[in-house]
Amino acid sequence: MKKSYPLLKPLTEQLMKEVRAYGILEVSTEQYQTTCNRILSFAQSSQADHYSPELMDAYKDNLDKLCSSGDICKEYHRFQLRVVRMLSSLAETGVVDFSNAKQRLRKYLVSDDAGILVEKILDSQPISDATKSDLRAPTRHFLWYAEQRGIKPELIDDTTVMSFLVNEVPESNGGSTGRTLRCVKYTTEYLKAHGNHSLHRDYTLLKLKNDHRRIIPAYSEDEILGIAQAADTDSTLGKRDLAIILVAYCTGLRGIDIIGIKLSDIDWHNQRVSVIQSKTHTQIVSELNGVTLNALADYILEWRPQCDVPEVFVTVKTPYRRLSKGFGSMIDKYCGKAGVPKIAFRGFHSIRRSFETVMVSRGVPIETASQMMGHKSITEDKPYITHDKHQVAFVAMGFSDVPISGGYYSGRAESTGPVRGGERP
Repeated sequence: MKKSYPLLKPLTEQLMKEVRAYGILEVSTEQYQTTCNRILSFAQSSQADHYSPELMDAYKDNLDKLCSSGDICKEYHRFQLRVVRMLSSLAETGVVDFSNAKQRLRKYLVSDDAGILVEKILDSQPISDATKSDLRAPTRHFLWYAEQRGIKPELIDDTTVMSFLVNEVPESNGGSTGRTLRCVKYTTEYLKAHGNHSLHRDYTLLKLKNDHRRIIPAYSEDEILGIAQAADTDSTLGKRDLAIILVAYCTGLRGIDIIGIKLSDIDWHNQRVSVIQSKTHTQIVSELNGVTLNALADYILEWRPQCDVPEVFVTVKTPYRRLSKGFGSMIDKYCGKAGVPKIAFRGFHSIRRSFETVMVSRGVPIETASQMMGHKSITEDKPYITHDKHQVAFVAMGFSDVPISGGYYSGRAESTGPVRGGERP
C-alpha cells in the first residue's frame, strides 16, 4: 500500500512554527520562510500539492543545477538542503530534525584546555554574546589546526598562522574567511599578551580583500511615490502595505524590524517609533513624518483586524497573527503596477538604500545618516549610498555655473511630493 503524505503548504507552516519554537533568531527565520516558499513554488510548477520523497529529490536536483551554474552560492545551497531535510523529517516522522546545529558544535573538536582558551579569547574582546557565538567555531578551528600539528598555544608562531590562512582556510572554511581573520587577530593578540613570544607579526592589520561589489540602484523618489500610489487604499491589504512602504521610506528600517513593530512602540505624541534591531540587538528611535503617521493611524484605527496580536502589522485572514516573512513579493507586485522597472537584486531592502541616499544627497552628514540607519560604523554605509546622476552632472559643469553667492542649493526647486524618505514633520 502506497504511503500517504501530508499537504505541502500546511507542512511548511508547521515547520515554521517548530523553527520559531526551537529558538532560532527572527532574522534567520525569514530565510527559512523564503526557502519554504521556493519549495511551494517548485511543487506548484510540478503540479504537486502533497509532500513526497520524489518531489524533494527533484527539488534537490534543481538546487544542484543552480549551484553548478553559479545562480546560487554554495552556502545558500547547503542551507536549502538543510531545510529540505528538516521538512522531510517532519513529514515522515512528525519530528523536525535539528541535528545539524548540534553537529556544528562537534566540528574542530579540541582539548578541554583549548576549549577554555577559546572562551578566554572571546571574553577578552568587547563583543556581544551573539558575536561570540558566531566566532567560537573559527577560533576553535585555529586552535584545532595547531593541536593537530602538536603545537601548544604558547608556541604558535608566524609560520603556523600563515600556513593556517594560506593552506587550511581556503580548503575547509573559505566561506567564513572574514570571521576567521577576525578570530586570528583576537587569538594572536591574546596569546601575545599572555606569554607567547613566538609571534612577531602584527595580525591586527589583516584585512580581507573584498570581491567587487555590484552597485544596486536605489529607488528614486518618483518611483517610491508610484509604488505607494499603486497600493489599493480601498482594502485592508492595500492600507497595510501602504503603511509598511511609508514606514520603510520614512525611517530606513529593515523589513524584519518593521515586521516586529508593536503598537506600544509608536510614540504618537512625539511622532517617532522605537524598535530593537534584529541584526544588531540595539535600540533605534526613528522619527515619523505626518504622511506616515496618517497612514499608520488610518490602518490601525479603521482597517486593522481586531485581535490580540501586539505587532502593528498582521495578516489579513484569520487566524490573525504577526507577519512571518519579508516583503519581497509585495514590492515586486507594486513595482509591476506602478511600472517601475525590475532591476536585478533590487527589492524591498532597496527602500532602505533610498532612505540613506536621499538623506546624504540633501546634505545630511554621513555620520548622522549612519546613526539614523542604526549602523555601528560608517563603513557599513558604503553599499547603501547610490550615486546621484544629477550630482555627477553638477560636478561636471563649469565653475561659472556654481552659485557661490547663494549657496549650494540656491535657486534649486524643492520637491513637493508627499512621500519623502528621512524628512521630518
